[in-house]
Amino acid sequence: MKKVLSTILAALLAAGALSACQSAPASSGTESTPESKAEESTAEESKAEGGDAATSDITLTYWSMWNSTEPQAIAIQEAIDAYTAETGIKVEVQWNGRDTQQQTIQAALDSQTAIDLFDEDFQRVSTQYNKNCLNLEDMAAAVGYEDYAVAALPAAVRNWAGELIAIPYQPYTSGVFYNKAAFTAAGIEKEPETWDEFLEVCQKLKDAGYVPLVQDDAYVLYTYGFQLARYIGQDAVKELALNGGWSQSAEAKKAADDIANLVSQGYIDGLDVYPEGENRIGFEEAAMVVNASWVPSEITNNTDCDLEWGMFNYPAVEGGKDPNTVANIGAQAFAIPSYSEHPQEAFDLITKITSGEFDAKMAMASNGIPADTRNEEWPEMLAGVRDAFNVQTGGTARHHHCQHL
Repeated sequence: MKKVLSTILAALLAAGALSACQSAPASSGTESTPESKAEESTAEESKAEGGDAATSDITLTYWSMWNSTEPQAIAIQEAIDAYTAETGIKVEVQWNGRDTQQQTIQAALDSQTAIDLFDEDFQRVSTQYNKNCLNLEDMAAAVGYEDYAVAALPAAVRNWAGELIAIPYQPYTSGVFYNKAAFTAAGIEKEPETWDEFLEVCQKLKDAGYVPLVQDDAYVLYTYGFQLARYIGQDAVKELALNGGWSQSAEAKKAADDIANLVSQGYIDGLDVYPEGENRIGFEEAAMVVNASWVPSEITNNTDCDLEWGMFNYPAVEGGKDPNTVANIGAQAFAIPSYSEHPQEAFDLITKITSGEFDAKMAMASNGIPADTRNEEWPEMLAGVRDAFNVQTGGTARHHHCQHL
């Protein structure tokens, strides 16, 4: 218990220096070494069905946040190949990987490096790179983008940037993920909506022989941040993180006490080194984890488990500011530098990647959530996430990308 509390306190001290959440891992596969070598996608040399292959003198340059071996990159490359075959426009891809992309993209944009499209975390695109990016409102309207977009995502981009300067894709959400078999074994028939109901679920799981909730060191602030935001709301959490005042906040202490109580009751049995804690769900020793929608795939890859996953929104607390429909919802996003000489062609490629056939392929290949709401088939692993995600992103749900410390 002391170890968990000391970790929370240390994290709180560090939180004052944080102004935004870390970008979430977007692929559960093994990440290869970031590649800087540009790879060119060309049209097929053979004749396309119904006539000659299209030709064009245009070449687009795409800086990618993915490594070429990741499932997202493979799906994107398929979309590029189809785009080139249809238009004759070649696409040079620089597969940077997430770390290299984040470290280099701002300088590249500032120096007007030849880039026609790039992708990165959608909050960073909207808040850090927005002055270098093209307004996409007219082009988005021309393709009916709002008709199929997850509404909360472009709304967040506009809130941050003042206009639509990015097209989000690969959405993710967060909450409490659990092994449905553990709930069945414990006789739990209803997902908890309040903190008191959550404690009852924890006790039933403990009685059934499961560790109710795991806590990896990498996600201490995820759990605590949710609990604190339930009491005081995202804006107040941000105020604490940026300007301090922790010792004067009764709610900050209350949230810490709530997490400490989970430990003292045996509902969290200790702090694990990531990913050892979450992996215990795959080994069917534990039942729940507070995390995001990449975690079922991550645990499955780590443990070779075959679980039926459930997910519920983080529970509400009595008298709290945030309801249980508020969550950490995020995405990656494509953007076009304002100096691109081929903005329409770049936007057309973005549309091909993030909607229809290739959005569906990416979601299925990466066990992710589709960005195109017309793609009704979700990966089986995320079937239990769908209802909660729809509630979180509906008209009454408030979008939160970074409510956590």
